Amino acid sequence: MSRLSYEQQEIRLRRPLEPPAETLAPAPTTRRRGMLSAPAVFTAAFLTLATLLVLRNWALFSVVINEGGDSGANSILVLRAKDFDQLVGNYSRLGFNHPGPAFLYVQAFGEWLLHDLLHVVPSPWNGQTVALLVLNAALLAGALAVLGSWLRSWTAIGLAGAVLVGYAATAPDPVIAGTWMPLLYFPPFLLLLTAAASVAAGRADHLWVLGLAGGLLVHGHAEFLFFVPLIAGAAVAALIRRRRSEPASITRRAWLPLAGVLAVFTFPILVSLVVHWPGEFGKYLSYGSSSQAGGHTPWSSALYVVRFWPGEHPLTQSIVAVGSWTAAVVLTSRLPDGPARRYLRAALGIAGLATALFAVYAQFGIDHLAETYIGFFSYALPLLVITVVVLAAGESLRVRAPRPAAPRLVAAGAAIALVAGLLAAGNAPTLATPRYDNVPELAAAMPSVIAWAAGQPLVLELRGDSPLPDPTPLLLAGKRSATRICVRDPWWTWIVTKELVCTDEEVATGKQALLSAPGDVPASSTTVADLGRFVLSVSTPPAQRHRPARAPLPPGRL
Repeated sequence: MSRLSYEQQEIRLRRPLEPPAETLAPAPTTRRRGMLSAPAVFTAAFLTLATLLVLRNWALFSVVINEGGDSGANSILVLRAKDFDQLVGNYSRLGFNHPGPAFLYVQAFGEWLLHDLLHVVPSPWNGQTVALLVLNAALLAGALAVLGSWLRSWTAIGLAGAVLVGYAATAPDPVIAGTWMPLLYFPPFLLLLTAAASVAAGRADHLWVLGLAGGLLVHGHAEFLFFVPLIAGAAVAALIRRRRSEPASITRRAWLPLAGVLAVFTFPILVSLVVHWPGEFGKYLSYGSSSQAGGHTPWSSALYVVRFWPGEHPLTQSIVAVGSWTAAVVLTSRLPDGPARRYLRAALGIAGLATALFAVYAQFGIDHLAETYIGFFSYALPLLVITVVVLAAGESLRVRAPRPAAPRLVAAGAAIALVAGLLAAGNAPTLATPRYDNVPELAAAMPSVIAWAAGQPLVLELRGDSPLPDPTPLLLAGKRSATRICVRDPWWTWIVTKELVCTDEEVATGKQALLSAPGDVPASSTTVADLGRFVLSVSTPPAQRHRPARAPLPPGRL
């Protein structure tokens, strides 16, 4: 078989009337040894990553988790999504919901399939979590498939996969195994960056991938209403400029799939706007124009940006960031002209744009720079730059060193690195999904709660500000057992939804109970259920109870 030169691959990319190389495999008579298709890369990467994450979290198939906190609040929305009645995303600590419910519907599907239908997991949250792990594997595999469509060798994919797995295994946070919402934005942001680079480099048929990643991010958090349009817009502008002589091919082969993807993500947002005008967007505008947003110095914002680079000290992180960027630029500039050089340069351009936008957002869009979780998605930026360094070095060695020894050496190194990364990840703490706000005592306590309620609504009064009593485990358990449990104070509406706030009639006729920390239980009350951190006790509050001013939610709540 003949080897395809970079010039021949360039011709393939520029033909206006032929499908791009990554969507239609070359004819067998012209395929270069080692070349591969994007579907093959996606399949191999997805199966590997999904297997790794599921096996690492095999306890999800045997350990019962009764979620509370943010996970419990999300599960309340997941139950609505199972009835196709959820139009917005998870709640924010700022008093609004994020734009869309995409992640919630993924969780709802996992709960329905794995818990309700197949009964392979012992509790609903476990089914939600497995679904999110599989989604993460698919998004990360998509990023590797985009890389593979340009570099077109299993060696390059092996190197990129080894970097990804090693990075995830050594990161300070579970960026590919966590199911807390701030962590869920890492995989789609990485896909957004890789797809934007591909589009900017000339691949119009990756527009739908760009739309998929952007849609997930916008649904997940309002901050991406700033990032996604600017990054995607820059990529599309570069594509149009590069292909201004071929507008018809872009329209026929890329815009329609992109329009379909965007329609799916836009639909619930538009319905929510029509039904609840101006809905959550009015709250976004109100918050964005208030004096609460931003106001930090450029230096403190820069330190926030480098906080997500490898290292335990700002100085170390800054050195790693500057060194990685320098190596990436130098190595990429020395590559010969061709698809690999074009894509890696575009990746650096997109990473640079995203870094600048992140710095601007840190300076003007984040209230308190101590809230690290807001920037968890940016762990994708150092990963992309480090991946460019490794791929550029491997490609340079393959092209410039004597053959056939160099390609074999690079391939062997990639294989060893990938296997070592997978073995290390098998025991890495950051690949184990944290069991957020688990309330193990809930299952044993619920029979007493149900018996005491005796078919009447159970009205929860909350006492204490530190810690703030968490009603979500009881509210969830009530919904799942068809026992009406509601919270008395309307202040909780934005967290637990209006549905789980007691009506006036329920407050007047329902059975009253107090949820408090153990030290706040009145001496004359009777304990109904001990939930560990909180106790449910029988209390008869006066008709008019003075409600103290609310303490702010801890920064861990979104």
